[in-house]
Parts: sequence; structure tokens; C-alpha cells
Amino acid sequence: MPDGATYRQGGAFVQAAYDVTPDTLAVTGALRVGFNRYRAEAADAPIVGGVPLWPDDTLDTSSLTFRTGVSFRPTQTWTFTAALASGYRAPHMTDLGTLGLTGSGFEVAAPDLAGRTAFVGNSAGATAMSPGRSVEQVGPEKSLNVDFGAAARTRRLRTRVDFFVNRITDNIQKQALILPPGAVGTSLGGQTITSQTLNGAVFVSLSPAPVLVRANFDHARVWGVEWSGEFLPTQTLSFGSTFTALRATDTTTDLPPNIEGGTPAAGGTVWARYMRPNGRWWVEPYTNFALEQSRLSSLDAVDRRTGAERTRASIQSFFRNGARARGWVDAGPDGVLNNADDRLLVSGETLAQVQDRVLGVGVNSSNLVTAIPHYALFGARVGWRTGAHLVLLDFENLGDSSYRGISWGMDGAGRGVTARYQVTF
Repeated sequence: MPDGATYRQGGAFVQAAYDVTPDTLAVTGALRVGFNRYRAEAADAPIVGGVPLWPDDTLDTSSLTFRTGVSFRPTQTWTFTAALASGYRAPHMTDLGTLGLTGSGFEVAAPDLAGRTAFVGNSAGATAMSPGRSVEQVGPEKSLNVDFGAAARTRRLRTRVDFFVNRITDNIQKQALILPPGAVGTSLGGQTITSQTLNGAVFVSLSPAPVLVRANFDHARVWGVEWSGEFLPTQTLSFGSTFTALRATDTTTDLPPNIEGGTPAAGGTVWARYMRPNGRWWVEPYTNFALEQSRLSSLDAVDRRTGAERTRASIQSFFRNGARARGWVDAGPDGVLNNADDRLLVSGETLAQVQDRVLGVGVNSSNLVTAIPHYALFGARVGWRTGAHLVLLDFENLGDSSYRGISWGMDGAGRGVTARYQVTF
């Protein structure tokens, strides 16, 4: 982030609710006005190559959004809801000023490209090409969301399901930066461009992925469903579940949009609870699960936390630097470092053999992961109450399963125990 940059925001919110028919029909409405102001000054920037690392940059935005909803309860059992809402997301400091290595790769902001002819690529991958859109500082996103819900409640059953569709315009995405031919050897954000594709995507030594830039690129549509339910066959026994599923699509390409963090996989929880008739203690075995997520965007594919793209150049760099520093590589039969006969000690392979094994013979780059696998974790909660005192214990991931979600930096942390004590007075 630009040193000394400031971001100020404020707003006002008003909401009203009206019972058209008490306990049967109610309507709500809300308005919100917001203001955002961003400032970054070149005077605060370090000097690199005789010029400030970033120029002066400003952004001022304002917004007016609304939400309206209705709740209809025709019987004591059923309740139906519907809502229409607009949204507005002003670009924040990470959108406006990120410069350097991130989880997605090496990133620059529009001000870092001042004075250069720069374009936004049509993807975040190495095959990106320019559709002719110049890089410019990002502006706000806008959205319109519609959702419908139904809930049922009886003595034995409690359940609710909601459906929604959210359309986002001017979606802020990370795309590959495209520069004119001849960019190799020039500086970008204090880093030297080491290579460039025929289509103009550029690379620096810090990442095997192309240099990225944020842009209001196309529009996105997100639809989803949420479910929660609980069944109580007796006073002491209950069963419950939750489930959430999302699908995000770039409305221009019908592909997953390049939103950092990706779209989470569908998943939820299932549990059973036994409670003593006196309510003094209970036990609740449960499972948390997620389905496979195979809809990875071109940004997910190059993100080192997700697709983990690796190239022959990146493997060579680690083989001759990080792996050697760890003592995993020796100088080979000739005793000379950094030549063709250096060997990976654990397998006896040369660099070329490692590259062919990891990528495939003749393949220049590939991804470690093309889909996030499904998982199911099992645990148990135990509770004990006496008077004003409550003790809760949660034993997580009892099977010590390895699991991960999209854009996670590491796999799940293994088994866990959480203890909680509460006193009411």
C-alpha cells in the first residue's frame, strides 16, 4: 500500500418498517447514502530509478442505495419473504494501491503505469491477450440483488430456504497486464520485467504468474441457495443441517469471474443432538462438509494458494536457490554448481528430469491443482449447565483429515479442541 495513503468514508442510513396486517403482512424499506475519499501522494513514495515509486492519486465517490422487503405469514406454520436491494462497493485501498507480491502473483495498480501504454488482458493467465481496453484506475461496483425465502415452523420441525440472484456491474477483477513488445528489461513497480509473451503479458522474477492489474472488467452474476433445518422427534433428541451453494459467472464469457478469493464450494453441516431431560448436559456429534469446486477462474488457476501454476523457469529458480539452500541439491558428478548434472538428492534426478516429471515432457507450465477436492470433517460438542454456569467443549476434526478451501494458504490445521466457559449474572 502507498505509505501515508488515507481512506475516509462515511454515510447515513434510515430504515422504516410497517405492519400492514399485524402478525401477517409486514413491509420494510431502507435508504443509505455513502461517501468515500482516497488520497495517495508521490511525496510519501521512495525514489526508485530517480522517480517516485507511485504518483499522486485520488478518488472521490458517493452512492445512494436502497432495500425493500415484504414478509407474509398466511398461517402459524408458514412465512414467506421477498426483497429487492441495490448495492454499491467503492474500491478500497487494496483495489486502488496494491503494488508487489500478493497471493495471486505480482500486482501493480493503474497509477504505477502512468506514462506507459498498458492494456487489460482478457484473462489472468499467461495466454491472455488484449481486447483493446486501456488500464485506468478502478471505479465502484454496483449490484442489484433479488431474494426469496420460505420458512416453516411447527412443534417438531423448523426449516428455512432462501434463493437469491445478485447482478454485479463494473465488477472489479484481476486481469493480466498487457504491454507493447519490448518491455523486457524495463522496470515495473521496482521490479525488472524478465519475460514477455507474444501477446504482451509480462513477468517478473517474483512470480511464475503474469503481472496482474485490477480493472472494472465486465459484469458478474451470482446466484445461490441457502438451507437450514432442524427436526425434533422427541424432547431430548434433534437432528439438523445447513447447506449453502453459490455459482458465479462472468456474463460476457460465461466463465467464473476473476474475483480474488474465488467462489467457495457448496457445503454445509449436519448434526444430531441428545439433551438430558433436565437440560443439564448434552452431546452433539456433527460433520462439516464441502463438495468439489471445479469452477476455477483463470485467476484461481495462477493463484499460488489455489491452482499453484509452476513453470520450467520457476522450478529451475527453486532448484538452484531455495532447494540448494536447504541442502536438497548437490553439484552432481562434476562437482560444479548450477549446471545440467546437479541432482535432487532424494531421487537422484537432474533439473531437466524434475521439470519433465512435474510438468510433463515438452510442457512449459501447468497447475498443481485444477479443482479443490471435497471433504468431510467429523467432530463433537459437549455442553454442561448448572445454574448460572455453562461449559462448552468442541472437539474438531477428530479424524485428522487434511482439507482446504479455495484461496486458502495452507491445508486445514488438523484436530482442535475449543473450551468455553460462560456465567450469567
